[in-house]
Amino acid sequence: MKIKYIFLAMVVMFTMTSCTYNFEELNKNPNNPATSDVDYIFNYVVKEGAGEYAGSGGGRIYSTYNITYVQRWIMHTAAVYGNSTMPPYTLFDQYRIQNLWRYFYTDLLLNCTVLENMLKDDPALVNKYQAVRIWKAYNFQRVTDLWGDVPYSEAWKILDDYTKESQSPGYDNQEFIYNDLMDILKDAAASFDKDKIFFSNDMLFQGNIDSWVKFANSLRLRMAIRSGDQAVVNEIIAENNLISSNEESALFSYIESQDWWSPYYAMNIGSKNPTNPSNTGTSVPKISELMVRQLRDSNDPRLEIYAQPIEIDNTTITGVPNLMNATLKENQAMGMGVSSSSYIGPYFSDNPTFVNPLLTYTEVCFLRAEAAFRGWSEGDIAEDLYREGVQSALEYFEIADSVIQEFIATGGAFNNTLEQIITQKWISLYLNGWEAFAEYRRTGFPKLHKWDLELDGVKILKANWVEVPRNYLPGRLPYPDDEVDLNYTNYKEASDNQGGDSYYQQVWWSRQFGTIEY
Repeated sequence: MKIKYIFLAMVVMFTMTSCTYNFEELNKNPNNPATSDVDYIFNYVVKEGAGEYAGSGGGRIYSTYNITYVQRWIMHTAAVYGNSTMPPYTLFDQYRIQNLWRYFYTDLLLNCTVLENMLKDDPALVNKYQAVRIWKAYNFQRVTDLWGDVPYSEAWKILDDYTKESQSPGYDNQEFIYNDLMDILKDAAASFDKDKIFFSNDMLFQGNIDSWVKFANSLRLRMAIRSGDQAVVNEIIAENNLISSNEESALFSYIESQDWWSPYYAMNIGSKNPTNPSNTGTSVPKISELMVRQLRDSNDPRLEIYAQPIEIDNTTITGVPNLMNATLKENQAMGMGVSSSSYIGPYFSDNPTFVNPLLTYTEVCFLRAEAAFRGWSEGDIAEDLYREGVQSALEYFEIADSVIQEFIATGGAFNNTLEQIITQKWISLYLNGWEAFAEYRRTGFPKLHKWDLELDGVKILKANWVEVPRNYLPGRLPYPDDEVDLNYTNYKEASDNQGGDSYYQQVWWSRQFGTIEY
């Protein structure tokens, strides 16, 4: 390594937050260093994006927000102590929003863009260039899914146009961003050359170019389904070069080193540290009651993998209800305590080398099942793909085939509804809050539930298990205050295009599937 690009990201942070510091006073443009190590930088952006580390030193902004907030929104997990405000979504406040925005723009995506610029003009490095383009598209998809319209075409103009104007990037609408990313993925998948060199340490596919092509095509399918682009869906499925087995899934493996631990393991170790009596384990995720009900009602064998028994009897699995009002002591009324509710399973929390699924064969099966159900693909049968998706999801956890077949024939039998396809997808996306959150906003499935309680102190007088309206969940994240303060004209135009700037506007692809009244 000759130059560590974390430094570059810190320098260009002013660009992504639209600051107007006097760059002319710098002796040289720091954004174009003379030497670098592209393999190191690529490993860095893969580690940050796939491992959700969010910077050196274990800051883990990205994974922490997924675990602490988004997983609870989508009811994979729940907080045993409830929520001090109702609804709880505003707790994802400006401090956290700005951290997440800066994480993507001033670090991850900026370094991807710098890599593109370093690689694009050298024919010998074509494979490295295409992999970077794919990886940047993967991460930018998450950015636009969270905020909708964002700076895209002009986001990194400062790298080529070192002027004051380039520090206030315009926003592109999400439809344009999606279409452009899908075009990039198509072009990148077709542009690899197996006779040329590749990265020396590919942490995702170990240098297998065919796997990178399938990853690009599968990511493009995800985006085409989400945007409702039937023509692209049909084209991709007809080409039939997608992730086609669990072994081909895009996975990131953590390693048994403290700086590289799985975030679930790191949180578990830190929260339950016996040398610190103040650590009670309350920050470790608990499985939600909704997930437990879904798995238990269908006799799904993943229940004992997703959750561990409560500490009181080491036998019972008890999920925590979401959206309990801590101010009204609903959590106490429901008997929710650290030892009387179930943590996520040890497969996740006790495993420092847990594998983080990024885009799996199971997801591809459910994407194709949805396309077939909607009549968007020729030749595919929704039930067959649904069954294959369920089977691959259970095989991933090495569940016996006889158990899998019994589940598919009984509790997991296909009922020919989109709700069932997306609900099984939600289950398979367990702890991937970002994707599950996007799919719920798009489809409204699974139907989320909470307890509607009438209390006398902590005594329950009446309890109803009620559906949570779709407009109760955020439709997007608000923009960070940096954009309001330093890029106001472009910010205001983007906000107006989306109907305002709060948690309760929809992004473009959500509007494609029907308007939700907020």
